[in-house]
Amino acid sequence: MVTSPTTRTITNTANPSSHIAIYRIAGVLLLAQFAIFLIPVIVLGNAINWPASLGEPASVVLPLITEQSGAVTLGYFSYMISAFLIIPISVLLYRIFREHARTLIGISAAMGLISGVMKILGIVRWLVVMPTIAAIYLEPSASAATRDAAAVAFVAFNEYAGGVGELLGVAFFSGLWTSFVAVAILRTGVLPRWIGWFGLIAAFVVIYPFASVFGIEMGTVILVGSVTLWQLWMITTGVVLLFSRPPQHTS
Repeated sequence: MVTSPTTRTITNTANPSSHIAIYRIAGVLLLAQFAIFLIPVIVLGNAINWPASLGEPASVVLPLITEQSGAVTLGYFSYMISAFLIIPISVLLYRIFREHARTLIGISAAMGLISGVMKILGIVRWLVVMPTIAAIYLEPSASAATRDAAAVAFVAFNEYAGGVGELLGVAFFSGLWTSFVAVAILRTGVLPRWIGWFGLIAAFVVIYPFASVFGIEMGTVILVGSVTLWQLWMITTGVVLLFSRPPQHTS
């Protein structure tokens, strides 16, 4: 059992077995989110050099989408499932903390919901829009003007959906969600405090790429590093939830 010397005994009127089940389910989903996230990392990494290819021009990416259509579909569909899991995870963490920090964790749950939706909106472009643009671009009978128009559409959708998915979903709202969860941990002692401090660091790192909105250039290494640290926090929190027990009742 994972314990902390600073974990407090808190009044809890919920059914103990039900509360333990919530801990375990949340822990499993946190680990499942990471496990599923590994699929796009491996599949898309091998097929289209993802995530480095996100910054490549249409002339490079669109042929890869067609040539590696099966891998692209599998990879991005898995990524979408991983992103979706943030939503039930946010709800379960709300259930865990609501008796002790209702307002704070309520805001956190909203941030998690928005983060999941934003990520999904960004990912869907690779499953629906980009294959269509690639087909138009690679059509043998397409004129130069048609290919140029397809390339412009690729850039436009990539900038828009990439901003929604990567900057708002992966960076901004994920960072806010993580920071609120971390503060809830530190304020309530429901989980070990070091998880909270780790969460604050992960929140700062994952939200940092959002600075590109203000013209600060972010390389692929920074983007990958920020997501990697955030995923480490997710894994750690999942393991802690699997082996922790809810705070004891007080009379």
